[in-house]
This record gives sequence, C-alpha cells and structure tokens, in this order.
Amino acid sequence: MRKIWMLTASMACLTAAMPAWAQSDQPSDAGNGLETVIVTARKVAEDAQTVPISITALSAADLEKLDVNTVADLQSVTPSLVIQPSTFRQDTLDITIRGQHNLDSPSGGGNTALDFDPSVAIYQDGVYFARTIGLTGQMFDLDSVDVLKGPQGTLVGRNSTGGAVLMTSRAPVIGDDFGGYAKVTGGDYNQYGLQGAVNIPITDTLAVRAAFSATGQKGYIANYFTDPVSGLTNHQPAMGTQKIAGRISAKWQPDDSFSLLVRADMSAEHDTGASYHDLGYFVGTVAATGPKPSICNIPAACAAFTDLLGHPVASYYTTVTTTTVSGVNTSPAAYNSLLSSVAREQTEGFWSTEQAQSNLDVGHYHTVSAVADKTFDDDIDVKLLGAYRWMDSTGTAVSRGQPYVASVYVYNMPRYKSWQSELTATGKGMDNKLQWTGGLFFFEESDPNDGGYQYLFLPSAGSAPSAAAGKQASTTDQTQNGELNISGAAYAQATYAIWPDTRITLGGRYTVDQRDAYLATNKILFPTTAALSATTVNGVYNPGTYTVDGIGYSGYTTVCALTNAVGVSLPLSQCPTTVDKTFHKPTWTLAIDHDLTDKTMVYFTMRSGYRSGAINSATFNTSYLVAQPESVTDYETGIKSDWSFFGLPTRTNFDGYITAYHNLQTQVNLPNTTLEVGPSGVAGSCTQALLNANQCTTPTNALNNVTFNVPTARVSGLEWDNTTLLTDDLTLNFSGSYLDARYTNFTYTVPAGYLLPPGNTNANLSGTPIPAPRWQLNVTGTYSFGEVSIGDFTAGDASFTVHNYYQSRYLADLALYANGAAQQDAGYDLVNVMFKLANVGHLGADLSAFMNNVANTPVCIPEFTGVLNSVPNGSFNNPGTSGVLQCIPMAPREMGLSLQYNF
Repeated sequence: MRKIWMLTASMACLTAAMPAWAQSDQPSDAGNGLETVIVTARKVAEDAQTVPISITALSAADLEKLDVNTVADLQSVTPSLVIQPSTFRQDTLDITIRGQHNLDSPSGGGNTALDFDPSVAIYQDGVYFARTIGLTGQMFDLDSVDVLKGPQGTLVGRNSTGGAVLMTSRAPVIGDDFGGYAKVTGGDYNQYGLQGAVNIPITDTLAVRAAFSATGQKGYIANYFTDPVSGLTNHQPAMGTQKIAGRISAKWQPDDSFSLLVRADMSAEHDTGASYHDLGYFVGTVAATGPKPSICNIPAACAAFTDLLGHPVASYYTTVTTTTVSGVNTSPAAYNSLLSSVAREQTEGFWSTEQAQSNLDVGHYHTVSAVADKTFDDDIDVKLLGAYRWMDSTGTAVSRGQPYVASVYVYNMPRYKSWQSELTATGKGMDNKLQWTGGLFFFEESDPNDGGYQYLFLPSAGSAPSAAAGKQASTTDQTQNGELNISGAAYAQATYAIWPDTRITLGGRYTVDQRDAYLATNKILFPTTAALSATTVNGVYNPGTYTVDGIGYSGYTTVCALTNAVGVSLPLSQCPTTVDKTFHKPTWTLAIDHDLTDKTMVYFTMRSGYRSGAINSATFNTSYLVAQPESVTDYETGIKSDWSFFGLPTRTNFDGYITAYHNLQTQVNLPNTTLEVGPSGVAGSCTQALLNANQCTTPTNALNNVTFNVPTARVSGLEWDNTTLLTDDLTLNFSGSYLDARYTNFTYTVPAGYLLPPGNTNANLSGTPIPAPRWQLNVTGTYSFGEVSIGDFTAGDASFTVHNYYQSRYLADLALYANGAAQQDAGYDLVNVMFKLANVGHLGADLSAFMNNVANTPVCIPEFTGVLNSVPNGSFNNPGTSGVLQCIPMAPREMGLSLQYNF
C-alpha cells in the first residue's frame, strides 16, 4: 500500500502544478488542432481522453505518417510495447506490454502447440486471435489501432494481463459514396507492394467494401554458404517474405436501429525464415570433454563430424593435445568448421550468415465474422458477434545460421480452428449518470496433430551419427499430439457520475477455462544396435533403416518421451496420455476519475487480470505437465489533459503503475540423470559436480522441460505521451516509458531424477529482473509546408516527418549465467523519415518517399532472455567454457517510394 500512496502523491503534485500551465478552454476538436481520438476500450465509442486507463490510439492517418505497416511496427510508436519475431519463426510474434511476455516457443522452439496462452490479447474487428502465429502479415485498410496497457480482465477478458491490441478495419459506407484507393510501393531489397480498396453502395441500405494487399521483399540477411567438398551452395537471403491478403465486407442497415456487418478475411504468407549472424567467439578456461583445451567446445574446432546432410566437416585445428591447439586446417573439408565461418562473416558484414539449409515459414489464415447491432429506445444497444477462424501453418528452423545441419525443427499447425461468440449490451440510465456494459463470451479452439519434429545431433560427438552413447542422433515426434481449449465468461461493468465532475467505475468478470490435451510424444534414437538399445529404459528396438534427409541409418530405438515423476521413460504402451484440467477465476475493475477542468482528467484505477493455466506439451515429466493460471493485480494513476503551454495547444497523458504478479508460468530445461553420460561413457554416471565441470556428455534426449509457476514478481513503471503544436505547421510528439520488472520470489525444487543446469548453485532466482527494456523513447516531428508549386504545376501539399525510436538494453541479470562471457543485447537508436506530397496536381494522388534506419545502424533483435545467443546453445550456463556469440540482425537502411491514388 505504501507504493500505491507514493504513486497517488506523485500524481497529486503533478495535478497541483497544472493550473500554472494555462488550461485550454477550447474543445479538442474545435480549433486548437488536437484531434479527438475515438476508442472502444470499454465496448462503446468514446474519447480516449475520458477513459481512465493508459491507451495509445492510432488513426489511419497516424499509421501512414509513421510508416506502420505491420503489427511489429507498433513497437516503435507505442510506449511499453515490445514486439519481435520469435527467435525460431519469422511468422510468429512475441508481444510484451509492461514487461509481461509470452513464453518463447517451448522446448527451444520445437512446438507451436495450444498450450501457453499469450499475455497480450489481440483482437481484429472484435475477433479474438488466440495465437500469435500469422500476425506478421500486412496491416491494410485499417480505420484505427488501439493499444490498451495493463490488465483488461473485465471487458477484454482472460489472457490480457499485459494489455490488449484492438485493430479495426474500415467498414462499408452506406449512401451515395463510391470510392476507394489504389497504392503501389517499391523499394530496395526488391521491395514491392500493391494495396487497394473500393467502397460500393448497392442500395440505400446495403454497401460492400473490398480490400486487397500483396507485399514482399527479398531477405536482407545475405547468405554466403558454400561447401567446397560437395559443391553445394545456399544463397537464399534470410528474412525475405511474400504476403497476400484480401478482405470483403458487407453492411446492411435497413433502419437507424439495426445493422448487420459481415466480414471475410483471407491471407497467406511465405517467409524465408530468420537466421543468425556470428558476432565472434569467446575462449574460456575450463577444459572441454576429453579433456581438451576449452576452445574445443566450439563445434569442429578440434574434432571432425558429419552432419545430418551427410557432409563431412573437418577440424579447424590440425594439432590438438590435452592442453594446446595449433595449426589451422586448410583442407576443403575444414572450410565450414564453425571458427572458419565466424572469421568470414566478420568480412562479409553484419547483415550476413552462412546457413547450410534455409528456414521456411508458410501459412494460410482465414476468418469470417458477423456482427448484428440492435438499438432499443435509444438507450440500450445490443451486439451479437459470431466468428469462425481456421488456419494451417508450417515452418522450419535449421541450426541457427550454422554452416552445417545438426538440428532441424519442423513446426506444424495443420488444422487449427476456433469459434467465438459474444453478446454485449450497453446502455445508459439515471439521467445519463449511469453507463453500463454487460455480456457473455464463448471461445473454443482446437488443433489435432498439433506439433512437429525435431531432428538433433550433437557435433561434439566428433563423428557421424553412430551407435554409441552420446553419439546418436534423435528425432522428437510430436505430430500425434492434439489439444482442445474451451473458455466461457460473463461480465458486467458500470460507470456512475457521483458528482458532475467525478465518476466511479466498478466491473467484474467470471471466467471458466477447460483444457484438454492428448500427448503421445516419442523419441527415436538412431543409429543403434540391439545391445545399445537395451540400455535405453523402456526403449523398443527396430533393426530396420531410419531415414533422415535421404540418409539411411541402420537400427533405431523408439522410446516414449514422457517420463514418470523421477524422469524414467514410460513404456510405449502407456505413452499416450490424456490430460484434462479446468481453471476458473474472477477478475475485477475499480476506478475513479475526476475532471480538474473541462479538458483535464485525473484517475486512479485498480484491476485484476488472469492468464489461463496451461498443459505444456513440451514437458516430458508427467508430474510437471500443468502450469497453474497467472494472476495480476494492477494499480494505475494518471492524468490526461488538453492544455495550453505558453499559448501552444498541448496534449499530455502521464501515468504510473505498480503490478503485483502471481504464479508466473515458466519452464526450465533440466538434465535428466538417467540419460546424462559421465566420463566413463555410461548413461546415468553423471553427477552435478561433473556436469558443472563440463565433463559430461548430454545425449540428444537428456534435456527435459519442466514446468513451474514462479510465486511472485513485481512490475512498476511510468508512461507518458505529449503532443504540442509548436506552430500551425509543426507538430512535435514525445512519448516514452520506464519499466522496472523483477521476480520477488522465484524458487523451485529440482524434481528427483534431474540435475540443476550446469553452473547453477541453487534454484533461487529471486530478485533477478524480468527480461524487458527499461527505457523506450519516441520523438516524432511533422512539418507541413503547405501547397508546393513548381512553376505553374501544383506539386501538392508537402509534409516531412522524422521519427526517432530509442530502446535501452533488456533488463537481464548476467549473474544467472555461470559463464562470464554472456553478453546482453545492446540498446539501440533508430531514425525513420518520410516526405509526402498529398493531392499531387489536384489529381487525387499522394506520393511518399520513405527511409527507415537512416543511419544504417547494426542492431540485434533482442533474445527473449535478454542475452545474446551462443553456440553451443548452453555455453553461457557452463562456467569457463568457450562458444560463439550470435544474434538475428534487425533490418538495415531501407528506402522506397509509394504512390496512392484516391477516388
């Protein structure tokens, strides 16, 4: 409570200073140049300045001016919002608001299942997008985007503990207006775009709108892979994309009291996938297994191997003893040893990779919806929404930018379907002193055969995949898994004006979630012999041939990936497991807001949020499959004001918040003691001390995800958004956020049959930060030159926009990583510009020139952990070991032109 009072006192000091700022008596849409922004955060259309929560609201004009073309672009214009592609899939987004983020793909990216829900709810035209797969498509023909910050547990509902993003597309306009637009875009990296929309009035009561978008570009990460032994090359650039989408909608309005709006959305996406660039390598002090010098921990530094494509990779060093390495191998087979590739990438440039096999993402997404809207006696409005969504998606992630293939993730979401219905009623009463909202919500999603494959071989084995402990390859098969999630809720909220200038809001929601999962994950170990297979507990030997990438391996063992409570694999006959769980939770909102003046409101809002529990299909231990629901309690106080700063019209929104976070869902990769191989070469002989000393071999099936709930965390921060009209022609916006997010109690007990990750001395991470940037700053300036002429030709109304976005490095506690070589993602500063000529020659055409990342700044896309990636993957957890630093580069300087014709 002390912190709540501190927030309240801070706001009181701020509001006390407001009269000295010369309040503007002009309405925000009547002569002072400040636009009235309409939002639907509370299920009704209202001025954003009157809603007692933090909102970033962007109109269609804002989206164009700021060159916001995708959901991911919203990050650079929205305080407290962080959006980035998954480190495993280009077509999947990790979305964070106020430090509350999604779990990155479970099992290191090997799963797209319907297990963990996001913490940020995404809605388009009232339809809930429960999965962030496919959200990377082009945003087109939108009317507005609203980002609601903080838990929206009452009106938006579950899985909005961080906030919500509400996108609204343009609806058909009934009447005599026939019109639309067509837009073409071209730029470097073979960038192209074609967009358009047309509004067609059919009758006085019926209109249709059709919109279309096709965009794409060549990838900006150049691939220089060459294998001089086989002659194989791969020059497919990474981060390339092709997207196509269409939307058709029809609106029927027979009278002023009723309307029916039907929409159908279709889109497809084909990406060349993400890839990693090697930044350099680090040399440790702890000997590699053997023992050998520490640098031998880097694949192919000291030992040759053959990858899953059958390509031999020779050792980088020609002479290796227990203490030294010397001599660089110049044979063609050593060309793709990792150290050789790292050296070449330093000359090939930051936006480069040498990836032997390219990644791929392909998806098709469809949504149909209908909204019936009926008004009764001008006081009550009732809306009924129904929606059906289906999609298929597949993708691969191969060896993280490496010049050999040692791991392949194949993702599948072949038959995803969701159904949604929502009944909402809003009304007024008591001489308009009371405004109320109530409703019922139902959602169901399913995806049979939801999962994929993971092929994995450890180059540290120092050979081709072979029938020996620690030298086998493996396949994890999740294709038989399936899930069904059902959610229902009832909600109500009311706002009552207790005085003419003061209102109180009270709301509640009750949610019930049913989650069903069918889990039948198997692991296949290959090649093998009957004798070796007999050492695999409950493994079933097959003397036949197992084929991967056209290469046949003699003998394989199939074993259930699911284990009992102490980490022992279940018999195959008991492997299929059905898990059914029901979760339920009430959530609530309590707010009070007060008008200091006609255009200045202060508010204090308390609310709770709930993220559904999960069945983690990436967890193998059946005693740790279920993550309990997360919950948050949030306290926010703020001010929203349209005022005059020395005669300059200004809009200032400022808020501070504290969020108490309970039962955070997380998972930890723990070594299985029955599968870890000690120096003796025998499975089960590894101890914690040997593992910490890097003297154990971790077979491809020895790391198991274990699900935990972190007891508590605390998130606090500040957000601001200030717009000033410096002159009639110059507008300046400054917005930003400050975040402090930490685990206050992060303890877990290592289950029997498991070890701690290497280098960790305990299972207590209390006090460590939650990975997220502490600072985000935006500065945008727009200058309008007015009508510009060249001789007698009217070039158009010219404007120039400069946008600067700064993000500090992620919060991350390097003490979590036993290796001192661990490095954080750096902060970055990007500048984008746009010059626009509107209504060129009075012909209805707009011409724009844009340039993004003007300084061509090399920026790494932050890892969700807050540190750079390493090869081998666990290098940062092994004290004193060696490895390679990697990251996925953000886009370099890009520029282009667009021409839009309005009719």
